[in-house]
Amino acid sequence: MAVFKRKLYGKLLEWKARYAGQYAILVEGARRVGKSTLVEEFAKKEYRSYILIDFSEASKDVKDCC
Repeated sequence: MAVFKRKLYGKLLEWKARYAGQYAILVEGARRVGKSTLVEEFAKKEYRSYILIDFSEASKDVKDCC
């Protein structure tokens, strides 16, 4: 699991370097494999602040705004 996590973390670092806040990123995949944990860990380490929106739990107003 650690190798998989490092590889994905590296992809997130590439995304950050390449797009520098211009584009959002969609992380998708099977349930319960650590996507949210990985992204939250990345945000905490790589940014001073961040907004985490879980569309499976977000209200209709949040989903409709974008």
